[in-house]
Amino acid sequence: MRRVFIVGAIVCVAVVATLAQTKKQQPKQSGERAPMIPVPSTAMETPALTPPTVFDPHRRPEIGELREYEFPRYEEATLKNGLKIYVIEDHRQPTIGFRLQVRAGEAFDGDKPGLSYLMANLLTKGTRKRTALDIATALDSIGADLSASTGGEVLTVTASGLKKHMPLLLGIFSDVIVNPTFPKEELDKLMPQVLAAIRQEKSRPMQLVSALSRMVLYGPDHPSARRRTEESVKAITPDDIRAFHSTYVRPNNVASLAIVGDVTLKELVPQIEAIFRRWESAAVTIGEPPPPKPLPQGVYFVERPGSVQSTILLCGLAPGRKDPDYEKLDMAIELLGNGFSGRLFKTLRETYSFTYTPYAFLTQGKYFNRFGAGADVRTAVTDSAILVLRREVEKVTNDPPTEDEFTVIKQNVLGNYQMNFEQPWFVASLLQEAYYLGLSEEYMKGYPKRISAMSPYDALSAAERFLKPRNWWLIVVGKPDIAQQLGRWGDVYRYDLDLKQIGSSEAEQVSISVDELLRRYSDALGGVSKLRAVQTIVKESSVTLEAGGQQFNGSSTVKQKAPNKLYQRLSLPVVQQEQWVNGTSAWIKNGPQPARPVPERIAPEILDRATMFYVTKLPQLGYQCSIVGKRNGAIILRAMKNGKETRFYFDEKTFLLQRTDSQEGNPGESGLIMSEYYEDYQPVNGIMLPRKERLQSPMFSISSTNTYQLDVPLDDAEFSPAP
Repeated sequence: MRRVFIVGAIVCVAVVATLAQTKKQQPKQSGERAPMIPVPSTAMETPALTPPTVFDPHRRPEIGELREYEFPRYEEATLKNGLKIYVIEDHRQPTIGFRLQVRAGEAFDGDKPGLSYLMANLLTKGTRKRTALDIATALDSIGADLSASTGGEVLTVTASGLKKHMPLLLGIFSDVIVNPTFPKEELDKLMPQVLAAIRQEKSRPMQLVSALSRMVLYGPDHPSARRRTEESVKAITPDDIRAFHSTYVRPNNVASLAIVGDVTLKELVPQIEAIFRRWESAAVTIGEPPPPKPLPQGVYFVERPGSVQSTILLCGLAPGRKDPDYEKLDMAIELLGNGFSGRLFKTLRETYSFTYTPYAFLTQGKYFNRFGAGADVRTAVTDSAILVLRREVEKVTNDPPTEDEFTVIKQNVLGNYQMNFEQPWFVASLLQEAYYLGLSEEYMKGYPKRISAMSPYDALSAAERFLKPRNWWLIVVGKPDIAQQLGRWGDVYRYDLDLKQIGSSEAEQVSISVDELLRRYSDALGGVSKLRAVQTIVKESSVTLEAGGQQFNGSSTVKQKAPNKLYQRLSLPVVQQEQWVNGTSAWIKNGPQPARPVPERIAPEILDRATMFYVTKLPQLGYQCSIVGKRNGAIILRAMKNGKETRFYFDEKTFLLQRTDSQEGNPGESGLIMSEYYEDYQPVNGIMLPRKERLQSPMFSISSTNTYQLDVPLDDAEFSPAP
């Protein structure tokens, strides 16, 4: 017997969206470098007003010459404990900000992926002399911001506020860095939010593509490829976090502190020296990471049932930042993905209308990197889009761009670079980046001149070295049906949404028909005659909803009457819902609102699911059914109706239903994948029914423990709302 909380699932999605407004999680993907965190600040200069320019609408605007830009002034120092200090003065407004960067990121999590992520999130949740509430209250009282994040190889801690509050702000900033306690009660509060964020990643194809590309290119066990999972995060204890912090968060571990605002080095260094005096250096032994060990070349395919888009990524290995070809390769990548000027935009979007926003990128790791080019495309054009994508990448390796094309790309790159200087924090990030990478500050300052002097043949030489087909791997996330067409690009390796390989490229074939499978399922439940004899079922359940990192307990009642009448009630602190099906019509009631007909787009499915033991009657209900095959001990049945696909997984030994996967949303649209799990079957009056059920989506989960009564009297009036 299958759950029928279809509408309940829709309501829970809305509940999750509401919860997300009060507590958003922004998980950082493990990568080669941590993203720069913008902190509100003033612009460096206020330009003088100039008269408006009169434009001729019939004449295409020309790109003007870029002005030479002078790198902003800054000062630097090194504290006794080894901490590098940069001060970028900005005296126009009475504000100040701090940005600490230290080599303590996800690449050092070891065998517990997620360790540095939890550490960063708990830094501000308690110190030796301040509780999480003390910290939050103090920051709120002065209108200041404080945050920490981790990604790739580094931990970043930022703070900003008014200069007049600098003693308090600097005191809290240093306290969370030097004296965090990582209380268990705060970890317990954080854990549900982190687990919810991990589950949500399964609904984001771009995150799946990025994570799988790291596994494929670096090797599954490489430090830069590890990915936090629910299992790895649950295994982390406060002692693990404290040990990680004690080992890596040290002032001599390539740590730097940038200060931006209404201060000078002379007035600031004594205060910094005093307040960080207890932050001691320690031996930190970190060698160079192991070289990448990529998986075999081919197609790495993540099955996402119900997808109407395919996310494709052509990727490969690239050199570290110090390689003399790195910046040249970056310009070759810009030829492909520089917005409206890039070749992928002109082909995949403008010429073929395969996608809206194609892209190309090059990561910024110290020792090695990845390049990638890709897009989200309609399922129907997956194969054609891959063909165009491969062609465009290969063209960059064979022929140099024209001078005009390359000049436009260079001007776009340098223009964006110079505009970033409007934010003083960009200057800080460049200086800290140079220090971390071991590059001279003069080298970083010389970036505009090197790009200006670059020729089309420089980009071509780097592309020939790194972008040839011998260096390609293809990553795809999409509908399982496209696997066969992907075979033309190489061996296909399949993965599930947890990025676990699911065996061979094809499901194992089984010699069983749809009718035979459903007959065996009926026999496993108790036999066709017993199922037909059941006239009513009443199921009472204790229910737990997990959403947005929060947990809510409640109850549900489901009543069914043969042949196709249904009533269900879901009662939770955030959801009060009732649903009726009288055999021909369906209604829904949310909270105090009056009952109303269910939306037309889901009414047919709800009417089907109201049928007693409806899975045993799929063909009779008009579903087009086929056997996909056998995988991981389950026989998979595919059922299609009204453009929507559902997959049913039956245990190959017991033939009881283990799980279903279905797409929520309108047919032809990419929606959430809902999975329903059925466990602990127990006999009730000779009928096998699941005592435990779980409805799982990337946004929420509903778990229930059930008790049943069969053939109790039920009046037909219970299956229609009261007038």
